Amino acid sequence: MADRSGHDDMRGAGEAAAGLVSAEVGHDGLLEALHLNPRVLRLGSHDLAEQIVLAVRAAQRDLLDQIGDGGEEPIAPEGVDPEALMGRLDELELRAEHDFERLTSSLDETLRRLEGRVEGR
Repeated sequence: MADRSGHDDMRGAGEAAAGLVSAEVGHDGLLEALHLNPRVLRLGSHDLAEQIVLAVRAAQRDLLDQIGDGGEEPIAPEGVDPEALMGRLDELELRAEHDFERLTSSLDETLRRLEGRVEGR
């Protein structure tokens, strides 16, 4: 579905952690791709989650810069309540942060187990 602003094919890209975390958002500002360099997994779960949020926000800012606001209020598609959408995006961001924390905690535990096996040889 093409939007009326002509921005339906635009994408935003952002990075964090010196390029070890990169994110891409679609024309709607929602996350489409997240890339993690394996070296970034050395960060603790809290730091990794923070870097992911920074990369996503950078991608969203990149998209907004491409669109340009011209001092005008953004136009929401018909039938979309902008405040409800922003609330939903905030909820998704919090959920993603918690999910990333669980993921990195699991990865930390797996790495500790692997290190224990290597040391036990």
